[in-house]
Amino acid sequence: FTEKVRTYDMTWMCSICGYTYDGEDFTKEADDYLCPLCDSGKESFQQRDLATEITAATNQYFAVKEEK
Repeated sequence: FTEKVRTYDMTWMCSICGYTYDGEDFTKEADDYLCPLCDSGKESFQQRDLATEITAATNQYFAVKEEK
């Protein structure tokens, strides 16, 4: 069983400045695409799974809260 990932759960973020790509499909951008904030190249962007990151952040929050 493979769960289909909703497109809004996946995003692309610049690893240099943290800019989150807000277009339709990052993979279709030209190879010379530049980050609008820091002018880093397309290779500086990493795909991010927001659902996984939100879950991890929530778990970390509660782990820290329990330590107090």
